[in-house]
Formats: sequence, structure tokens, C-alpha cells
Amino acid sequence: MLRLHRLAQKSKPSRVAQRWYHDNHVYGYRAPKPYSMPDYTQEELANRMDNGSLLRMVQAYRTHGHRGAHLDPLGINTSEEVLALKPERYGLTDDSKVYNLSGVLHVNESKQDKIQKEEADFKTILNHLNATYCGNIAYEFMHLPSASERRWWYHAVESWNRPALSTEQKRRIHQLLSQSETFDHFLAKKFPNIKRYGLEGAESMMVALDRIFELSAKSGVSDVVIGMPHRGRLNLLCDLLEYPHAALFHKMKGNSELPADTFTSGDVLSHLASNPTLQYDGKPVHVSLLNNPSHLEAVNPVAMGKARAKQTDLLNKPATDKDCALGDRVMAIQIHGDAAFTGQGIVMESLGMSNLPHYSSGGSVHIVVNNQLGYTTPAQNSRSTAYCSDVGKMINIPIVHVNGDHPEDVLHAMDLVFEYRNKFRKDIILDLMCYRRWGHNELDEPAFTQPLMYNNIRLRKSVPEKYEAQLLAENVLSKADADAVRNDQQSVLTDQLQASASYTPDASMHLQGHWRNMKHVNVGDPAITAAIDTGIDVESLLRVGEQSVATPEGFNVHPRLKKYHIDARLKKLKQGTGLDWATGEALAFGTLLKEGYGIRISGQDVGRGTFSQRHAMLVSQDTEDTIIPLNEINKNDPTSNGFLEVANSPLNEFAVLGFEYGMSIETPERLVLWEAQFGDFFNGAQIAIDTFLTSSEEKWLRQTGLVMLLPHGQDGAGPEHSSARVERFLQMSNDPYDVWQANTVVPNWHVVNCTTPAQYFHVLRRQMLRPFRKPLVVISPKALLKSPMAVSDLQDMAPGTHFRPVLGDPTVTSPDDVDKVVFVSGKLYYDLQKEKEARGFDNRIAFVRVEELCPFPRDHLQEEISKYRYASQFVWCQDEPENAGAYAFMAPRLAQLVPQNKIDYVGRGPLSAPAVSFATRFKAEQAKLIKDAVALDE
Repeated sequence: MLRLHRLAQKSKPSRVAQRWYHDNHVYGYRAPKPYSMPDYTQEELANRMDNGSLLRMVQAYRTHGHRGAHLDPLGINTSEEVLALKPERYGLTDDSKVYNLSGVLHVNESKQDKIQKEEADFKTILNHLNATYCGNIAYEFMHLPSASERRWWYHAVESWNRPALSTEQKRRIHQLLSQSETFDHFLAKKFPNIKRYGLEGAESMMVALDRIFELSAKSGVSDVVIGMPHRGRLNLLCDLLEYPHAALFHKMKGNSELPADTFTSGDVLSHLASNPTLQYDGKPVHVSLLNNPSHLEAVNPVAMGKARAKQTDLLNKPATDKDCALGDRVMAIQIHGDAAFTGQGIVMESLGMSNLPHYSSGGSVHIVVNNQLGYTTPAQNSRSTAYCSDVGKMINIPIVHVNGDHPEDVLHAMDLVFEYRNKFRKDIILDLMCYRRWGHNELDEPAFTQPLMYNNIRLRKSVPEKYEAQLLAENVLSKADADAVRNDQQSVLTDQLQASASYTPDASMHLQGHWRNMKHVNVGDPAITAAIDTGIDVESLLRVGEQSVATPEGFNVHPRLKKYHIDARLKKLKQGTGLDWATGEALAFGTLLKEGYGIRISGQDVGRGTFSQRHAMLVSQDTEDTIIPLNEINKNDPTSNGFLEVANSPLNEFAVLGFEYGMSIETPERLVLWEAQFGDFFNGAQIAIDTFLTSSEEKWLRQTGLVMLLPHGQDGAGPEHSSARVERFLQMSNDPYDVWQANTVVPNWHVVNCTTPAQYFHVLRRQMLRPFRKPLVVISPKALLKSPMAVSDLQDMAPGTHFRPVLGDPTVTSPDDVDKVVFVSGKLYYDLQKEKEARGFDNRIAFVRVEELCPFPRDHLQEEISKYRYASQFVWCQDEPENAGAYAFMAPRLAQLVPQNKIDYVGRGPLSAPAVSFATRFKAEQAKLIKDAVALDE
């Protein structure tokens, strides 16, 4: 009885326990439309039991068939005998025995008829399994946890009569392959000393992409966003994405790809981008190939974010597209190299976001251009898995492997890939097994390290040559036809090379679409430093503030939030004074929403805030239902895009920040913010900051208004929770050391360290109200979030007010009596001011708060310095170590403005760690630097 009871327990359907906020109805929560296959009927289940041995063999082919498939075009991979595919292991030895196939296997009645045979002899079954699972295309889907998805795959591949390609389709494949090869040969001849990272050996990538563009256009997908590395990029740009050959040759000759009247540095060949609208049988599809850095795979989350942003804009317009669902109109394609796909952690971070409701765009198609080699490192030294695509199994991605030497099979494989993505709106991988005819670039000698592999490659006919020979044998092409394709391409390239001599980059390609009302600020443009009135009338501020904590009737808020957040905010709003940091932020958000701007804030715990300060989302204590009160502002305006998306992110930084950058470059009408849990956690995203945020406009003329919120403050929290590494962001700025040359440079970003909620309010609003976009780094507070000292009044945000890069000392009433001027940034100001008041030095010491560190606020500082005509000492004071913080950036610049041309330093000594970790030393150092800063030389 006990055993029967245990068996009964085991037979119960298993469930996966999950916990989540019930936020499926809040703005930005997106889940794909469900799609499912019917379960087996009772008759099918009975037949599966009756034919258990056959079923086990069929399942073995579904699971292990790929191991017996013909995937390696070079034939150099050693493979073991796949014992699981041997029929005798299942007692199946009679070729003539007939089996009922119901619920076991789909075998078509004929090549023209997809109706399932009711029964078949074992020889037919075995031939069908080998043809389906062990050919030039192979599949991995048995790891999928969804039985419905697995059944879809069974049916899709086993009932698949690959349609014979038409003559036109075969000619198109030939054209793509031959044009690509001719292109590579032309570049090799005309530019032999340039690294072009050609596509030779992997030309079938062009077939795969052309097919997916065609399927997208015909399926109603309006936008495809591509992130890809260097391999084959130039082929794709010129042969499919309409990048002018003359523009490419102009660049290859050493000229800039960007207009001469811009402040740009440009970028290398393998980072160029293009955004054409392609036509397939009269159906358009807009393709965006994104600029990428040399850091492999770093562009992946950017493509995901841009696709998400496009999808968001479409889903925001139900009146014009009522049937638009997640993934209907927008698709991301991520192209990878095999070694980078397994080697770069950003791949795993990005995959981990792909199905999250605030990060999904309806599934990416991943194409791995599998060279079977990473630079000079073979697979056995570069990964611990059988396939490079195995990393996709961490999120249960199905995988289609295909032999790149067979372009028709590549096209067929893409059909399945696209159909799965369209049905289930999830990621899928196409592993394109190919090779690299040359080294990592054309100037390398690969035989130094892979002599046998490259001996094999050099003796092989190319993929285009092999396919051309096949079509000649099939009489699909004549020799004259084949030669004409290559000759025509050669003529185009020759003509375009001549045209490149007079080619001039066109500025009109930039700031189009959503960006058409923006401008590129150039050197000397007053808009760079112009103060913008970002104030709002007090009545509107009151209404927004009240709405920021409004809850529907019966919504049970946590009692502490009710008392200390909601009631406290309402009380301060009514008084019009004492508004804290989170209220200033809520007022900035709410007023921007009212003006029609979208807002997205992302990061770990951003809904609540790391320090329990924000509470932009409220969770019912009874049901865990979630609301975002500010989204009620525009609920009755169907034309408004003014909604706040609160995206509590997964626990990573690199992919999330890259994703938000992608969101930010789609439109200037959305304020995108990423908040680090603690400021120094940004270093996990350093590659995204270095390669995208610091210089995307200078390299690519690609503006972004992304805001980074980095909690910072020396408060005894230890090395990893104290510093936003201000020094790094200042070092990454392009601010000139010579302050009198400030107008000769266009700043790459803004770095601010605000000390009042009103300043924060204004800088956020300034971010959206200017006619251009720049990244904004906010060195945000921790202790000041709820400090009674760091508060503002509604009047500080009223009309006529704006962000002030420098704040003077409001306690100084007689500037001529000031002996010492202390420059300071951030929360330390309040500690210094308290000490000054205690020592009665109100008119002898002046504190100048530098709120905007970069670009260096020369004119504002000059104005403050000029007030103190008789000051004899000028000091920079900080509580970060001497080799950190803003000192190294500010001191040489400030010294050029003060009479003595010298800035004294008061603060901690140099330290390799960002902060000390024990309280006694921290407090002693803090007390000393405050005392020294406020001391006067008598």
C-alpha cells in the first residue's frame, strides 16, 4: 500500500513554484500571446504504450539525432558512434514490420501530401528518422520544458516536406553567394592591407539573412534590429543593406565616414551601420544594423533594447493598431561568433533578460556564424560544451544546426527558425556551421596554429563555387548567366571605386525619424550651456505630487508607507516646504509625463529604491497587486505616450545598462534612467559605458539622453558601497584641461552631484527640454535622501527657476570679509556648513558648491570667485581619497581661475580602496578633514 501511495504521489502533475508581484496589468508589462499544441488523445496515448520500444527509439532520434547529422563542412570533427540511434538497442530488427504511428511519429503520405500515414513499416520509419534528424539540418529541442513546444517541433520537422525551391529562388541564392565572394575578392585586390573581416567560408549567412528579411516583410514585421560583430559585416552592409559602395571605399581610403562639419572622431570599418527599408514583393521591412564596438557581444543587449523601444512605441498606440501584440511588428536579430557566444558573459546576461516582461520584445533570432575557431583557439580550448550554442539551453532555447556548405538547407532552416519565433515569441538559435577561409583577419596566417585545418580549407572549392556548379548541373543557370552575376558585381564595384574619389558624407542620414526635431550641437553653440527654464507652476506641482502617492479605494498600503511616505509627502506638499529627494524626483517625472514624455527607470529594486526612498510602485498588502500612481496622470488621454515604466531588473549591470542605452537611442521623447544599486556597481557595466555612452555621438553621431543614477557617499559603508568612482567619469569626459579652450569642445556628457531635490528636479527636466540629448551621470546621494538639511520648497521649482551648475554660499552676507573659499561637491557641503556655523565663521569662509562637475562650469565659477576679492586661500575639499573623487579633475582647472593659480587640498590621503571599512578610522579621518577645511590661517 505504501508503494502504491508513493506511485500515486509521483503521478500528480508537477508544478514549478514561483513568486512574483502581480504587476501584469501595470504599464510596460508585456507577455507574448500564448500558443499551444493540442495534447495527445486517449487513442494516441494508448498507442504510445503499445509501441513503447518504437517510441523510445523515436525519442532517441529527437534527442540525439544531431550527433549523427552531417553538420561540419570541413569534415574534421571527430564523432563517436551514436549508440542511442541503433535500432537493435530497442529490439527493433524487422524492416518489414508495420507499426501504428498514431501519437508516435509523423510520416507523410507522400512528398506532396502532409497528411499523416496511419502506419508504416520499420524501414520507412528508420529512413524517415535519419532523413529528418541526421541530415544537413539538425535540431535540439528535447530540453524544452514545455510539452506543447516539443510537440510543435515533432510535428514541424517530421511533417516537413521541404518545398522544392523555384528557379527564381535558386538564382537569388546564387546571386547572394557570388556577389559576396566577388565583393571579398575585389576588396582583397584593391585594399590588400586593410582588415575587412570578410565572409569567405560563411557566405551562407547572406542567404539566411535575406530569407529572414523576406519572411519578416511578408509576415507584417515592420522593423528588424540587428546587432552583429565584424565577420561579414561589410558584405551585409553593401550587398543587402544598401550601404553605398562609394561610401565604403571613401572610408577605406582613410577618410571619415561622417560629415566634415561635425565634431566627430568616426570609427573603424567593422563598426559601420545602415538603416535601409528593404522591399520584398512590394512588402517593406525597415532594417537597423546598429553600430557596435570591438568588444564582442556588447551590442546584443543594445539590439534588444532598441527593439523593445520600437515595440513599446507601437503598443502605446492601440487606436491605430489594435491587433499589435508583443513581437508582431518588431524583431531583434543577434549575430554571434562561435567563440564569443560561449566566452563572453554578456551573452548569458542578455539571454537571462530575454523572456522578462519588462525586457522582452517577443524573441530574438540568434545566428551563430560558427567558424569552428576563435581567433587561433580551437573549440576544445574555448568552451566546455559540445556546441557553442549550448549556452542557450540555460533559458531553454531550441537550437537548429545547419551545414553552411549547403545554402538551400540554410534557407529551409531559417524557415523553421522564423516560424518558431513567430509562434512562441521566444528566442531561437541558428547554428550556422561554416569556416573561415583566412585568419582572424586577412593579414593573419592561420596555418601557424591550425595547419591541417587550413590545408583542408585551401584545397576546397568555395561555397559559391560549389553551389554554382550544382545549378549548372541542374540547368538552372548557364555559364553565361553565372558569369554575368559576377561581372555585373565587378562593374558596380569598379564604378563605385571611381565615384568614391568625389564622395562626400551626407549629414541627412542622421537625426531622422523620431530624431528629426533634435539637432547636433557644434563647437560654440550657446545651447550647450544655456540655462533652460525648467520650472512649473505651483498648482501643477501640487497636483502631480498628490497623484504620485494616490491609491485607489480599498488598496491596502503598508502602514509604514502610509505614515512616512504618503502622509508625510502630502503634508510637505501642503506646506510647500521641506520636500525631500524622492518628492523632487516624483515631481520631475510627473510633470514630464504631463508634457507627453515617456519615462522608463530600470535597475535593481528601482520600484522601491535601494534605500526605500522612491516607492514609485506600491504593492497591496492583501493581494500583492501593484500600482504606479503617476500613470494615472494621462490615463484618459489615448494620444499620450506619457507613461512611467518601472522595470525592476535582473541582478546584472552590463546587459541591463546596454539594454537601456538601446531604449534611449530609439527616440528622444523617452527619458530612460538606469540606477545602480550602489554607485560602484556600475563597474560591472564598464564596457557599455566605455564603448557606447562616453562616445556614441562622437563616433557615430548617435545621441543618447540616458541617465545613470549612481548612489555615492563616504558614510562608513566600506569599500564597495561608498563610491560611484566620480574620478572615472570625469576622466572619461572630453573636457579640456585649458579652461579657456572650453568653447572648442562639445561635451560628451554631463556629470552632476546635486545637493538639493530642486537641483535634481531641474536637471532631470533639462534632460528632456533641450533640443539635443547628452548622457547624464548623476552622482546621487544616500544619506541626503531623507536628510532634513537637503530639502527644497515648491518655489524652488516654480516658473523662472532652472538648474544651477554652481551654488554660492547663502550664509555669506559680506563677501569682502571672506578669507577662505572652499570648493566642494555633494553631501560634504552640509557637514562643512554645520561646522562653520558652530565656529561662528559665517563671513570668513565661503563654500562654493560645484553641482555640475562636467562640463567644467568655468563662467559660473568665475562669477563666484569674483565675489571674494580679498580671499587669500582657495581650497578643494572632498571626503573621498585624494586619488579619487573630483580633485584630480577640478584642481588644475580651478587653479586657472583663482588669483594665486593654486588650489590647496583638504581631504583624505590616497587609498587603493574606495573607502576604509572600520568606523574608528573613518570617523577620525572625517572629523579631521572637516576641521581642516573650516580652519583659518591666523
